[in-house]
Amino acid sequence: METSQTKSYKKLQVDTATPIGLGIMLYDRAIVLLHKAKNEISEKQYEAKGHTLDKASDIIMELITTLDKDKGGEIAFSLANLYNFVLREINDANTKLNTKSLDSAIKILSELRESWESIKDSKEIDAMSQDHSITQLDISG
Repeated sequence: METSQTKSYKKLQVDTATPIGLGIMLYDRAIVLLHKAKNEISEKQYEAKGHTLDKASDIIMELITTLDKDKGGEIAFSLANLYNFVLREINDANTKLNTKSLDSAIKILSELRESWESIKDSKEIDAMSQDHSITQLDISG
């Protein structure tokens, strides 16, 4: 259970993060949710699984909507394709209780997260992403 101090700390982290840092937080939360959904499928907690996968889908949709296809060009289109594939895998897991689909989604998101992590401290990348924002999406518990 989160305390008010924990919630305040998480809010501060989000409010002060760079755009790339926010993206990494979204990847982290989506990955946690997908692992949680795998456990819920194994434990036959289907209603909870549906709620968890809805949250994960919301995060992926947020990643899609914040892509700047004009500035990002081919990379943005490739990311959109990957995110859409992840959404299809989440949907497959939700409807068919297919944990292998979740494994695939986790692998893709983990690799993307690591890629962003490796460039997050680049001043050039940070300057290019300053006008890129993520809307008010709750990534807490």
